[in-house]
Amino acid sequence: MADAAHQPHPLTIADYDRFVEAQHDDREWELVDGELVMMSNPTENHEQIAGNVGAPLKLAMDAAGCRSYQGGMRVQRSSDSRGKDKTKPDIVVRCGPRQNQTYVTDPLVVVEVLSPSTMDYDRGGKLKFYKSLPTLRHIALIYQDQMRVEHYERTDEGWRLDVLTAPDDVLRFDAVDFEIDLDRTYFDVPVRRPILDAD
Repeated sequence: MADAAHQPHPLTIADYDRFVEAQHDDREWELVDGELVMMSNPTENHEQIAGNVGAPLKLAMDAAGCRSYQGGMRVQRSSDSRGKDKTKPDIVVRCGPRQNQTYVTDPLVVVEVLSPSTMDYDRGGKLKFYKSLPTLRHIALIYQDQMRVEHYERTDEGWRLDVLTAPDDVLRFDAVDFEIDLDRTYFDVPVRRPILDAD
């Protein structure tokens, strides 16, 4: 279940880093628009979906000279610790020289596998933050309980949303020349699928 820690004023990344360092348990937190949000423990379905997308994406990015990180890398706007957002996407892709930090500031692709308890943050404050990042070209929000992917792609006119719901629909990250169909995305995940016409 998502749990926001109540604080009297918006926190900065510096405040967040101090808070996380002082924790003595395994709970994971994100900073979304100055608010601490506890991340939910992932289910098997969540991890299966993340792996289904993350494994082939990593192989493709390794071959292309880019990097794909699954579950461990934070994203923030810059190294300025006064920022109000520090998130931990399920998958993040970046290109360019290795920085060897605990966060990236230049993501090209972000993938979030939605959990019911954190969906409001993922589709709210986190999405707003991601859309504001100048380098980001693709945001994919993948549902666990149904075959549904919301793909936001940055275009010259702004962000375009494509909603994918069929097994043969293809999620394309043109900025890094990668694609995967939903049948593969949801491999071995028990979700509602469209009824196919026998004719």
